[in-house]
Amino acid sequence: MSPIVWKGLRPNGLKAIVFDMDGTLIRTTIDFRRMNRGIAETLLQHGLPKDILDPHGKVNESIVRAYSYFKIHSQDGWAEALERDLNRVSLEVEMARVEESREVPGTSEVLSYLRSKGLRTAVLTRGSRAYTERALRAANLDGGFEVVMCRDDHPLTEAKPNPLALRRVYEALGLRGGECLFVGDHDTDLLCAQGAGSPFAAVLTGTFTAEMWKALNPDVIMDSVAELPGLLEGWR
Repeated sequence: MSPIVWKGLRPNGLKAIVFDMDGTLIRTTIDFRRMNRGIAETLLQHGLPKDILDPHGKVNESIVRAYSYFKIHSQDGWAEALERDLNRVSLEVEMARVEESREVPGTSEVLSYLRSKGLRTAVLTRGSRAYTERALRAANLDGGFEVVMCRDDHPLTEAKPNPLALRRVYEALGLRGGECLFVGDHDTDLLCAQGAGSPFAAVLTGTFTAEMWKALNPDVIMDSVAELPGLLEGWR
């Protein structure tokens, strides 16, 4: 499909493209169902009542609810212990097949195009630092980004979809939200962009269909990041 522009987005003042990683830049190898089960089990093992878990199975929401609960009902040191166990469970799943990571077709060419146009590039991911670096290297995309921000670079509750994560990328680039286009494959990416004041381009290389994205009304919907050059040229 050709890019669908919903909100009259224009490239005036656009200085950087910030990418999600899994499902956007690379074909993810992560078994997210297994990871989500592990995270839920870890929260319960730490004493979270089952009825506090998000009823729709949204792991990010369950983590936020858990931190709110434990802040009131647990003793000092609970946050460090919980975060350590959550990261351990997630990392085990992330690293299982990381060497099989491959780029979404056309990604390397897109990054070369962006560099040729003087547009800066960054990555914001909920992946761990260890996984992210290995996955980008396996996909031959390492070294292509000025900033790479990962889940465990800061406290877990400040990771995407918390807009603070995206604001930190802007700060590292020395730019404002309106000067950066965030590209992602999941509604957590959209929520992060909206909270941080950034335009957002959705791609269909993850689990979200065009119909699902249309209901969420992002600025742009593309088949994949491979359509970015055409989109940007069409704006000029």
